[in-house]
Amino acid sequence: MKKLISIIAVAFLTSCQSNNEKTKESISFYKVPLVCGAAPEIGCGSRIKPMFVATEKEKAVKESWMNRQGTIIAFVWNENDTANERRIKELFNENDIEAERITDTSTLKELNASFRDKGRWYKGMDVDQLSIEEAGVIAAQTTGFALEEGFVDSIEAATIKNDIENYFKTELVRVRTLDNLTSDSTQERWRKDAYNILVNRVGKEKADKIAQAYEKKLSEIESCE
Repeated sequence: MKKLISIIAVAFLTSCQSNNEKTKESISFYKVPLVCGAAPEIGCGSRIKPMFVATEKEKAVKESWMNRQGTIIAFVWNENDTANERRIKELFNENDIEAERITDTSTLKELNASFRDKGRWYKGMDVDQLSIEEAGVIAAQTTGFALEEGFVDSIEAATIKNDIENYFKTELVRVRTLDNLTSDSTQERWRKDAYNILVNRVGKEKADKIAQAYEKKLSEIESCE
């Protein structure tokens, strides 16, 4: 019995120490506008990835996180956070990210309560999962249009969707600056590569019809907005 009590006591003390260590963590939360344009229900992994690559080289940063929505960035520090906030601000500026430190007590309490929850927060290079999810959304949008308009059948649509999704899974996880990501050259290359995927699957004549119809639809949407 004494031995059992000792085991329970050790387990209890270990648990207390673990909880104390967690509460001693120095964490900074920042509000950011990194919602994905193609998939507005998630954050843009492509946008935050360059900064997270940079923070891996910062000794003061223990962990870097982004919430699923792309609205909050969190840094767990190895040292006192106030001593390193200037460097983080520099990294935000270098990566063209507008950020505002969250200081409201009730908001911080809510964030700490859910922090690190699986599926709600993404650590470091795990933000690639958001980019991969975005690739699926882009593929579904483009092929869904072709299917709805009767340009392709369901079998062709599934094959094209798979090709486009695999293409963007590779493209969106690359480390790119904001200028490179949004440049005309990058956007044009993506359009051409997606077009070539169509050509390979349905031929040039049908691919041209799909591309023209899709561009017209996008123009109508933009004019309405």
